[in-house]
Amino acid sequence: MKIAIIGATGLVGRKIINLSEEYFKEDTSYTLFASSKSKGSEIEINKNKLIVQELIDDNISEFDIALFSAGGERSKEFALKFIDKGAYVIDNSSAFRHDNEVPLVVYGINEDTISNNTKLIANPNCTTMGLVMALKPLHDEFNLKSITPVAYQAVSGSGTLAVDSLNREIEMGDILKADYTDGFYSRPIAKNVIPIAGNLLENGYSDEEMKFVNESRKILSIENLIVEPSNARVGVKTGHGTFCSAVFENEVNKETAIDVINNFQGIEYWESPLPTPLDAEGRKNVLVSRVREGISSKKILNFWVVSDNLLKGAALNAVQIAKHISKL
Repeated sequence: MKIAIIGATGLVGRKIINLSEEYFKEDTSYTLFASSKSKGSEIEINKNKLIVQELIDDNISEFDIALFSAGGERSKEFALKFIDKGAYVIDNSSAFRHDNEVPLVVYGINEDTISNNTKLIANPNCTTMGLVMALKPLHDEFNLKSITPVAYQAVSGSGTLAVDSLNREIEMGDILKADYTDGFYSRPIAKNVIPIAGNLLENGYSDEEMKFVNESRKILSIENLIVEPSNARVGVKTGHGTFCSAVFENEVNKETAIDVINNFQGIEYWESPLPTPLDAEGRKNVLVSRVREGISSKKILNFWVVSDNLLKGAALNAVQIAKHISKL
């Protein structure tokens, strides 16, 4: 099998490389692509050193699977070119997520939407991914009607430059003040919480918040799901956490909720210690905790979910989809 990894030198791309070594046979052939500034660099995969190629038309050949993690504009420009050469394309950007003809896939929930004729697959937003993994078994048990998620997003979701900025600000120590303006974000992020993640839209919500709305409905196949989202950016390197208040059609039960969570592949319930982004970092499973029945209604469940946004939130899900495709 021949696999192309586009955006191979980025945070997600490197995770994809590491996971591919685990999920695919050693005789799998890889070609690594990145921008012009990264071409010529060496990356080792399966003990073989590969030269990173520039992502240009002349370097595109026939592949079985192409894994894109190079941003939406690169996906729009090159994804169909790889498909024309016969590849399945799994895209980590937001370029195709809202296309009704493109399945938005979370492995473990709706990979059955992929067929031999499905050449383009969109990977959901990292924050949405962690949340829907917890919501799916609860929906199957109690019939989900609405959610109010409040997400705390780590800086690695914004890429390498954001992580570098966080590290610089941490090194500043007490010198860092609220009026610091030389960081990646509009406000300092170290030792801080910025009450928005993503870009502000005309409706007053951010694009990250609207991803909760649109992607949750599509992944869970609940067209009329009510979603009231809020997202913040926090001074954490890796691991997105979300508090969610979910309303169901049927009355809920805490013990049953915990049981269905623990019996759903890819997630696990932690009673103690309470899971944090540090616990989630490097883990494949999504961690759920603090499940509580609602105070005002017997149809409400409140809970906390945290996951590694670079793994299940991006690279792991993409590789799991690729493995599924390899078996079609």
